[in-house]
Amino acid sequence: MVSVRLSAAAAGAALLLAFSPAAHAASVHGTDSACDRAVAAAGKAEQDYEALKNGIDRQIAEGGHPDRSELQALQDADAQRVATASQAQRICGP
Repeated sequence: MVSVRLSAAAAGAALLLAFSPAAHAASVHGTDSACDRAVAAAGKAEQDYEALKNGIDRQIAEGGHPDRSELQALQDADAQRVATASQAQRICGP
């Protein structure tokens, strides 16, 4: 399960980094395009996922055990992260 999360996280990070130059170029021109909004949503979803993941990792490091609701929240955040990255890719193009 951890390797699946790590590979998903790596894929999401790669997608986010791929969109960063496009977002920067668009913001230099001062436009608030659909691509800018999609990249921002993908970035927020990535941050939300990382915050939940770090909280669970910290809990485990302190000897705790995440309950089902926490693990489900992490899975939901991961799904949202992947969906928003895909949406950004569709909107912004290659």
